[in-house]
Amino acid sequence: MLKILLATILLAAGSCEMLQAKPSDWSEKERQLWRSYLVMSTIDTVQTFNLIECQANRTCNAHEANPILGPTPSKGDVLALKIIGNSIIYTMLENAPADREFALKLMNAMQAVVITNNGLYIYKRF
Repeated sequence: MLKILLATILLAAGSCEMLQAKPSDWSEKERQLWRSYLVMSTIDTVQTFNLIECQANRTCNAHEANPILGPTPSKGDVLALKIIGNSIIYTMLENAPADREFALKLMNAMQAVVITNNGLYIYKRF
């Protein structure tokens, strides 16, 4: 399941306008930052799926810290949040070209902190 999700997202990145960013409107740096954000968002999704699988084991005391998802989300909830959230983010970036690069840098930094924190928790847990 995990490999299928990752492959689907990476393949879609080559064909979906939202995943590519509009080449004529976005600078090359902005497109690279957007792709980096999507890769880190995918890593976060995979980490959350691993958490969900861990929670299926009754001895796992790990929990999701995202207040929107709650402590025990389903994979469907995670995917819905990622798709809806990233669609909204893309639309906001598309409508704010003057602030796009700064926002993308900030998003990448925040996403890096999230996946690092997830990894540290997983490392400490197991």
